[in-house]
Amino acid sequence: MVGIKPRFDGDLPEGAEAGFDLIALGADGQPENTPLHWALNRVETRYQWYRVDGDWKWEPITSRERISEGETRPEDGRASIAVPVRWGRYELVAERREGAWAEAAVAFEAGWYAPADASTTPDMLELSLDKPAYRPGETATLRIVPRQPGKGLVTVMSNRLIDMVPVDLTEGENVIRLPVTDDWGAGAYVAATLIRPMDQPAGHNPARALGLAHATVDPGPHRLSAAFEVPAEAEPRQPLDIALKVGGIAPGETAYATIAAVDLGILNVTGFASPDPDGHYFGQRKLGMGLRDVYGRLIDGLNGAMGTVRSGGDATAGMRRQAPPPTEELVALFSGPVTVGEDGIAHARLDIPAFNGTLRLMAVAWSPTGVGQAEADILIRDPVVVTASLPRFLAPGDESRLLLELVHAEGPAGRMPLSVTAEGVTLDPAAIPEAVELAQGGKTALSIPITAGMPGVQHVKVALSTPDGKRLTRTLTLPVEVTDPEIMRRSRFTLADGQSFTADDALFADMRPGTGRATLALGPVARLDAAGLLASLDRYPYGCTEQVTSQALPLLYLDQLAEALGLGTRAHLADRLDRAVTEVLANQSPSGGFGLWAPGSGDFWLDAYVTDFLSRARAQGVAVPDRAFGMALDNLQNRVNYAPDFDSGGEDIAYALMVLAREGRAAMSDLRYYADTKAGAFATPLAAGQLGAALAAYGDPTRADRMFARAARMMAGRMGRDEPPVWRSDYGTDLRDAAGLLTLAVAAGSTVVDRDALTGYLAATDRTLSTQEASWMLLATHELIDRPGTGVGGGGFTLNGAPLTGPLVRLLAPGDGPAVLGNDSGRPETLTVTSFGVPEMPGPAGGNGYAISRRHYTLEGDPVTLDAVPQGTRIVTVLEVTPFSDDRARLMVADPIPAGFEIDNPNLLRAGDIRALDWLGTTAEVRHSEARQDRFLAAIDWGSSDPFRLAYILRATAPGSYRAPAASVEDMYRPDRRAWSETSRASVTP
Repeated sequence: MVGIKPRFDGDLPEGAEAGFDLIALGADGQPENTPLHWALNRVETRYQWYRVDGDWKWEPITSRERISEGETRPEDGRASIAVPVRWGRYELVAERREGAWAEAAVAFEAGWYAPADASTTPDMLELSLDKPAYRPGETATLRIVPRQPGKGLVTVMSNRLIDMVPVDLTEGENVIRLPVTDDWGAGAYVAATLIRPMDQPAGHNPARALGLAHATVDPGPHRLSAAFEVPAEAEPRQPLDIALKVGGIAPGETAYATIAAVDLGILNVTGFASPDPDGHYFGQRKLGMGLRDVYGRLIDGLNGAMGTVRSGGDATAGMRRQAPPPTEELVALFSGPVTVGEDGIAHARLDIPAFNGTLRLMAVAWSPTGVGQAEADILIRDPVVVTASLPRFLAPGDESRLLLELVHAEGPAGRMPLSVTAEGVTLDPAAIPEAVELAQGGKTALSIPITAGMPGVQHVKVALSTPDGKRLTRTLTLPVEVTDPEIMRRSRFTLADGQSFTADDALFADMRPGTGRATLALGPVARLDAAGLLASLDRYPYGCTEQVTSQALPLLYLDQLAEALGLGTRAHLADRLDRAVTEVLANQSPSGGFGLWAPGSGDFWLDAYVTDFLSRARAQGVAVPDRAFGMALDNLQNRVNYAPDFDSGGEDIAYALMVLAREGRAAMSDLRYYADTKAGAFATPLAAGQLGAALAAYGDPTRADRMFARAARMMAGRMGRDEPPVWRSDYGTDLRDAAGLLTLAVAAGSTVVDRDALTGYLAATDRTLSTQEASWMLLATHELIDRPGTGVGGGGFTLNGAPLTGPLVRLLAPGDGPAVLGNDSGRPETLTVTSFGVPEMPGPAGGNGYAISRRHYTLEGDPVTLDAVPQGTRIVTVLEVTPFSDDRARLMVADPIPAGFEIDNPNLLRAGDIRALDWLGTTAEVRHSEARQDRFLAAIDWGSSDPFRLAYILRATAPGSYRAPAASVEDMYRPDRRAWSETSRASVTP
């Protein structure tokens, strides 16, 4: 074979020499000194027009002109050539003519070209500039190559029009000279438009060709030079002294720099590029002007058809490449601002942890008049590199192995003492030698059996001593977690005066060790089990926009309760609220609306719910960006203004009006219209109550009470019924509506709603609640508490003999010891005990409303089990959900994966993604999916009694024996309608 390697990257400037390395290889792949003939061709493209069935069409015709050729004889199979080139497109062809014929070719360009490929369509005009960058005062030479003569217009522009020059263009090369002025800024676009008139005798319509090139303006003294002065290699676990040389600082100015050192693996997996202030300030910017003409609206004078624009802009934009995740410890260090000394050097010291790998150093330098940046890679490694491999997580009782690979890189070799210890997991001491023997450049591997114990973040410590006395240590993190579905039990009773209640480990008797938690609550917070609801929301495993909002909303008011339950300090809870605001705003669309799983719009009720949260958060002092909040309010206002009339519904309109009224953005005429004319059309008690709350906020108590009374009558007719599982666009249920109505009526001070009846209805529920139900019940609790009296402090109650202070709630865990709660207050009080945990003995597959099964197949479609799966094997997991009715629901399918396996292809969800697996058939369309390290999740809206299937690929990664928890499907807004599969075991063999 023959190979060609250019000695340049990208395009060449005009007049440069194009250098190439040639290689000739024989059939055995070894270099040969066979003579090679080479030829340099200039490639030109012209267009031939032809007419078919009355329509004109075109096709490109490519021709090659021989520029130079020659022959070279390789030495040791290699040869080099260099040939001068002018402006244009070229190809170099090299061939072996003696013996077996072989040929290779490479294409390249010379000259400064527009970024678009002008050869793709005759509507593009070839043009280029003579230099990569200019200084103000210089002259830019623009070369234009039309395929036909015509009138031309050359335009210079950035975010405004800078210059415009009309020219007459001939076929072939035309040279236009343009003065570069300060108006060009950091760069400008040069556009050329060619107009060719109609030629009716020749059958040619008017034609327009367009070309565009960017001219960079050299920033000169505003660009600082920066370069790292560091060694190529360094050792971990010690400070790394970094020197950054900065040049180009103007006299009398002080420069500064920031220096970061980041694991190259992190940068690869995130696609993060080094900071580039030079490119930001002086690089090519988006064209800030539009080019408009009526060419696309011209009527074809020959056949009466509309003109066709045959070129586009971003169709060839590249796809982002992904890299595999890093295998070493992740490192991200930052120096903060440092001052550049008088010698032009900035010094920083970073403490390198126990890390083996490549660190990328990145620097940003700046002064009052200039910016610059630098980048360098440095290899961090021990004399003996210790690489550890563990599963990403384990479940209690899982058995796997710790794989240690020790590679000698430098320094003395020989016998090296080894220590491997663990906390929370058990290692087999028989597999751990006291020392290992390593030769120069040698390596060895150890496989140490490991068994997981109690849940938690456990650690394994590895220490190796080299012959010269260096102690090399690594600490490995191993999460041990239970991924089985959790259950909740709630008990509510009255604790009479003089009585006591003892809570001990009997609450967790049938739960898996390490999974049990319980909450105790007294008083008003106990009646609606505020403590248990807050704990359940905190443990909720999913995270759509509605769920994130529902988790955060009660924390705005019940922070004391959350702190007493151990959900975080005040500062931590404030940070959680900030993160919740950030998360929901990440799903805000440019219109101001919100998507459920990604930025989107169209869900009016969700828009109102999230905006309600943002409004309440601002009122409680949480930082909410003004622009984002303003967009959310504008969206609600626009949706209300353009809302269609309705005879039954209005849930979204009522909610939006309530939020707008709180912010003073609602129109009083709208509120009165809906209250006076459409009151009976609102379909839910909550909607009627929200309109009442809006009227109360605007000082109209008469209409407000009328709406609250209507809502109460609607709610009274629903509290005694078995609610059908109907789809609701407002994510609600009767229970949620009751909690919301109670919240709003109490907050508005309305007395037309029977608070005791609503509270009793809410307290009587004993099923698992949705995030909507839990969040609104907690808001109701907040409104019902007599602040600052009952429920906070409250004398007469003791815990283990000590007076209770703060909210009358406590969080209990196994091993905390008995908790004796006494009542000496002189009055009876409600006590609620709620326990959470994973059952010790998993039940059989079952469900309510659904059934779910899990099967495994080879990539060819043969059924398999997860018993003794060879390491590295890929298996298709298929989940099939069978609804028992055609009720529409928002479902979440969750499949916890066994430790020792990883999800290989999280995108295997649609028929279009599984063309290679024809046997699988059709899988369901999902709204959202996640491939977490411990489970597969898919959200799907389904409204049929037909079964549906989901699929993904598992890959066996770590030998061992693992628990395979049950897969489950759940109606997220009626969580008592759920199903689960069987629990089993899985094993991976080496």
